[in-house]
Amino acid sequence: MAREKKVYSTVISEEPSPVISEEKNAPVPNSNPNPLANAPVVSSSLPEKLSEVDQLNLALSRAKRQIALAEAKTALANNENAELSYKYLVLQIYMKNGLTQNDAISEAGDIVRNGAVQRPQGQ
Repeated sequence: MAREKKVYSTVISEEPSPVISEEKNAPVPNSNPNPLANAPVVSSSLPEKLSEVDQLNLALSRAKRQIALAEAKTALANNENAELSYKYLVLQIYMKNGLTQNDAISEAGDIVRNGAVQRPQGQ
């Protein structure tokens, strides 16, 4: 005599179905410890959208970030421009007064002949 195998299947639906006990054929409440396992699944084909206020705040924040970046680039360019202007003015003063690389100009505006700091050889 061949033994028959019993196959049990579970149907997934929006509402949990009661489990039937094999011994008494009485319904037993579903004792699933995870209550979200039987929660209905909301499926929508439309993507979620930000509110108009949030979209405007995000756009404003992006614009402020771009403005700050542009201002930083402008400040860097202005700094480089000022540095070049300073070096050009010092060069003009050196040429006007016949100074060499060994001469220096003090903070007070005095010309110091052979007063420049000498760099060591090899640097």
